[in-house]
Amino acid sequence: MSAGMVRLGVGTRLVYDGEAVEVIEMVATAAGNEVVLKDRLGRMLRIAVKELLFSDRARVVPDGPGPSPADEEDVASAVLSRLSPAERQRLLERVEHVREVRMWNAT
Repeated sequence: MSAGMVRLGVGTRLVYDGEAVEVIEMVATAAGNEVVLKDRLGRMLRIAVKELLFSDRARVVPDGPGPSPADEEDVASAVLSRLSPAERQRLLERVEHVREVRMWNAT
C-alpha cells in the first residue's frame, strides 16, 4: 500500500462495507474521535475514526488526481524520505547534473 495521504473531514467520500458514504460530521468523544457517515439513501452511521483508518472495510474515494492510499506504488516523497544522508547527497548531485544538461540543451 502507498503512503499517500487523504484529508479525513466533513465532505470526504468513502466506500464502507461496499456502500458509498460521505462524512457529514466529526465528533470528539471520551472514547476517541468519531465520524457520522451518510449513505445515498440518507441512512446515517456513527463510527470510530480508528475503525476507518485501520479496517479493510473502508476505502477513501479520492476527489482529485494525485497520490492515493490505494496506489500500488509508493509516492516519491515516501521513497526519498527513507534515504540516508549520504544517499540523499548523491541523489542531489545527480539531479544537479541533470539540470545542467537540460539547461545546456535548452539553449
